Amino acid sequence: MLIAAVIGVAILALIAAGLRSSSDSLRFVQNSQLLTEDLRNAGNLVSDYLSTAAFIYPPGVTLTIGGAGGYTVRNPNTNNNTWRIGQDPAIALLQPPRLESGVEVVKFVMIYPVNRGWVVSRASGAENPGSDPANNDKWLLYIYERNLVVGSNRLPNGLPATIPTDISDSTGNLLADYVQPGGFVVTYSDCLGFDEAGLATLAPCPAAPAVSLRPEHSAVRVRFSLQGEIRQGGRDSRVPANPLRFEAAPRNLPKRLTDITLN
Repeated sequence: MLIAAVIGVAILALIAAGLRSSSDSLRFVQNSQLLTEDLRNAGNLVSDYLSTAAFIYPPGVTLTIGGAGGYTVRNPNTNNNTWRIGQDPAIALLQPPRLESGVEVVKFVMIYPVNRGWVVSRASGAENPGSDPANNDKWLLYIYERNLVVGSNRLPNGLPATIPTDISDSTGNLLADYVQPGGFVVTYSDCLGFDEAGLATLAPCPAAPAVSLRPEHSAVRVRFSLQGEIRQGGRDSRVPANPLRFEAAPRNLPKRLTDITLN
């Protein structure tokens, strides 16, 4: 009877281990599906923003967003709130002008990653994505939005004559969780140019940005990819297996040089 009891306990332990392994595998599959869907939705949202943009910040431009100590705007590469487009993983743009409470504004939008462990250690309530020490090194994808008053220095298409690069007084919002470090990759293939007749055309993006950023310096086509990653059971698993890839070109850029020339 004692031998039979020992064998029975061993069999039950094996069954329990098998059930636990199956449960862990099922949970990982479910989490992977949810993460893939979240990343796809985030990518589609970013593509929608890009397709309706009136200006896309070109590579080489340095942006300062939010406050210096804000945990939602901290660059994981530099550990501050400054970002260099084309070098840091970020996309920034201006939406077409619209009236907000009777005032003409353009919306500044920026999409960028933040270190997950950094946010978890500082955020509270619903803003905290949830403690997960094994994944503290992962990224969160954030979106930062701020309405900017156009003012009197207005161009014919409604954009400000000088494009702002220092945007403060706002915070970012979580867009997607468990992004692989380095898994948000952005490339800029073309920038805006104008031919002799003043009609818009494609041009290579300059090696260095203009000192005074203006609407004619906009990027035209943006490609980006998203790759998730989860550490579970002591190993990192990329989700999905291959990065999700997106490409977008805005349809609201100026068509003629006169659209962005002061009268």
